[in-house]
Amino acid sequence: MMESIEHMKDKVENIFEEASTYAEARWNLSILNLSSKLADTISTLAITLVLSMIGLTVLLFMSLAVAWLIGDKLNNLPLGLFLVGLFYIIVGVVVFLIKDKFIKIPIR
Repeated sequence: MMESIEHMKDKVENIFEEASTYAEARWNLSILNLSSKLADTISTLAITLVLSMIGLTVLLFMSLAVAWLIGDKLNNLPLGLFLVGLFYIIVGVVVFLIKDKFIKIPIR
């Protein structure tokens, strides 16, 4: 009888050890998955930031070139700069007015 109790005690301890090992392994796996997702998110954010900066720089210089060209054709550089700025204001207002149609998905 005593051996049977000792045997059961050993089995229960073994089960608790296995459960503890399993829980620790699941915890470590969760941490690794979280680390992987976080690294992917940060790298995507960094690439997006760099590409956005490059795109904005290109847009700036292209806008200045177009403004300079318009100003040269009108013999008035400030007017060319003003017209390009006005163009961007109009584009910004149009995008603001139609943003809900493209950004938010209508619920029907």
